[in-house]
Amino acid sequence: MSEPLVSVVIPVHNGERYLEITIQSVLAQTYRNLEVIVVNDGSTDNSSAILNKYKEYVHLFEQPQLGVGAARNRGILEARGELIAFLDQDDWWFPTKIEKQVQEMFRSGSGLIHTSTLYYDESTQAFCEPLDPSARPEEYVGWCYDRLLMGNAICNSSVLVRRYLFARVGLCDLRIEGNSVQDYDLWLRLAQVTPFGYVEEPLTVFRLHPLQGTNNRRLMLREQIKVLQWRLHTANREQNRRLRIRLAGLADLLGRFELDFENHAAARRAFWKALTFMPSIRTVCLLYVTYLPPACVRFIRSLYSVMKSRGQSLGASSVKTRGSSNTG
Repeated sequence: MSEPLVSVVIPVHNGERYLEITIQSVLAQTYRNLEVIVVNDGSTDNSSAILNKYKEYVHLFEQPQLGVGAARNRGILEARGELIAFLDQDDWWFPTKIEKQVQEMFRSGSGLIHTSTLYYDESTQAFCEPLDPSARPEEYVGWCYDRLLMGNAICNSSVLVRRYLFARVGLCDLRIEGNSVQDYDLWLRLAQVTPFGYVEEPLTVFRLHPLQGTNNRRLMLREQIKVLQWRLHTANREQNRRLRIRLAGLADLLGRFELDFENHAAARRAFWKALTFMPSIRTVCLLYVTYLPPACVRFIRSLYSVMKSRGQSLGASSVKTRGSSNTG
C-alpha cells in the first residue's frame, strides 16, 4: 500500500521563540510523505525570517492577522494531502508520531487519530504534570460524541484527520472568539460522523508558557459555554440533562472568575445563566453577592478565607490528637 500524503498545518503568529523546534520536529519524522503548510497570521516579530530559512521545506502562506482559526482553515484549504495533521507553533512531535498514527488509522478505520501527550513547562525547562491530571484522553475512542459533550482531553497538536471529512462537517467555526475552543467544536462535529482512534504512546509535546492564548480562562469558559449551548437543541433527553448540569457548572465557574476580577456585571450575567441551566441555592447566593459593592465582596471573601483556614487547622489538630491517642 502506498503511503498517503500527510499535510501538516501550522498556524503562526509571533512564534519566533519556539518555531524552529516545532518545524524541526516535523522534518525529523520517520514518515516521509509529508507536506508542511505554514500560515503566517500577521506576525510582527522575527517569525518571517525564521520561516524563510525553511522555505525549501515548507509551503508558506502569508495573511493579515485573522486569528488562529482562520489560519488553520487556510492551511486545510491549501492542503493537498489525504490526511491533515495539526501542530501549534509552540508544540512539537517525537519522530515516529505520524508513522504510528497512519498505521493506526488504517488498522482501525477511524477518521481521526489522536495520541497521548506530554506536558513541558517552559519556566522550569522540564516535563511536568498535565494541566488536568484527571483527563483521560484514552477514553475518546470509537463513537465518542457523548463523551466529548462532557469534556475535551484531546490535544490539538496530537490530531490526524482524514481530509474528506472537512467537506462533511466544515472548517473551524470563526464565530468562536480568540485562541479558545475552535478545536473542541471541530472534534464535536467530527465525532458525529466518524469513530476516533488513539495511540497510547506519548508522541506529542504540549508546551506550557505564559504567552499561550489558552491562558485566558474567562474567554475559554465563555466560548466553551457558547459551543455547548449550540448542542442543546439537537441533544436527546439524556444528553440535554447532562449538558445542562455541565453548563451550569461552567457558568458558575465563569461567574467566580469574573468576581476575582471584580467585574460584577459579567459575574452577574454568568450566575443568571447558571440558574437558567440548573437552579441552586448556592448560585442564588453568589448572584446576590454581585449586587454588593466591591469592598463588601472583598471583606466577605477575606472572612471566608480566614474561616476556611481555621477550619483546616482544627481538622489537622483533630487528626493529630486522634493519632496520639492510638499510640502506646
